Amino acid sequence: MRRWTFASSSGPGSYTTTLADDGKLLCNCKGWTMRRGAAPRHCKHTKQIAKDQAVDVRGEFVYLRGPDAPTTAGAWREASVSAPAPDVPAPMLASAMDEAVTGAAFDRRFGIGWLLEEKLDGHRCTVVVNGQDVRAFSRPRAGSAAKSRDVPAHVVTSLRHLPAGIYDGELVAPSGKAWDVVTIGAALVFVAFDVLQIGGVDLLGQRYDFRRARLLECLRELPSTQRAVSTVESLAPTWAQVRAIWKRGGEGAILKRVDITYRPGYRSPDWIKVKASRSATLTITGFAAGKSGPYSALRLRDRAGVETTVKTLGNALLREISATPDRYIGRRVVITYQEKTPTGTYRHGIFDHFAGDGE
Repeated sequence: MRRWTFASSSGPGSYTTTLADDGKLLCNCKGWTMRRGAAPRHCKHTKQIAKDQAVDVRGEFVYLRGPDAPTTAGAWREASVSAPAPDVPAPMLASAMDEAVTGAAFDRRFGIGWLLEEKLDGHRCTVVVNGQDVRAFSRPRAGSAAKSRDVPAHVVTSLRHLPAGIYDGELVAPSGKAWDVVTIGAALVFVAFDVLQIGGVDLLGQRYDFRRARLLECLRELPSTQRAVSTVESLAPTWAQVRAIWKRGGEGAILKRVDITYRPGYRSPDWIKVKASRSATLTITGFAAGKSGPYSALRLRDRAGVETTVKTLGNALLREISATPDRYIGRRVVITYQEKTPTGTYRHGIFDHFAGDGE
């Protein structure tokens, strides 16, 4: 494995570009991690490393071919998804908690009829298992079909022990973050948290607690020594458990009603995300166009020079900005965000309010 470091052109910080042992080119810059449609992941940094050498495209990744390229790509070729699987259900999605419920009120509201599972920071993945044939699919974007994705061979080997079926889960990097999933394939784990079909029998219409019990039965088929496939704990919800997840650095929790059926592609109010949030004060430097017009998003910069973009929330505010945009340049706003990435950018930033004196 070889690594190169490139300075960021938009502020402080740097990016790391990696040539993996199997010849795969990886980078942690936004141009590489934010994949565009069906195009392979190939940013200006990976292109600089590749230069005039020949490359292969396998699934979503670019592999270097040439005198400096490794020759051990077989493991990823074996795990590569080659053919589409028909009728792969789009993942069911969780809704944000619409009102803050904490402490004893949280315990009363969710203590009966709900289960709590830790929210993972990885890549959502639907896996179709049929004996030796294992296919994996990423969460589809709005209006598009599910796309096949590569899964490391050690994960595929374990998945082949599961009964034929369709499993909903997440590819995660143990003790890592979502941006690590695409760079450390050898250490990935598939964490299954739902089963949608077993042996051709559709389970979408069954209650969650029924599906959960069937999933645990399927996972008992795995060899006791394997560590590539796992699941989450499903517990009776308490506020103390949520706080414990945050304290150890976890992203948060998912609350699931036990009697809810699986609705593919639906953002359900019966699956609720409970995430920790942080706040920061930044300055408006401009605007970005979007579906709502030329002022759909605010371009912001913090004191360290790190830039980010957040959506302009609400039609009333959008109308006010559109009428006199220059008046808003230089104003300070407070955003909430989940966490900072290694390059210092704000992850999942959301406009909260205009900053007052002292903020």
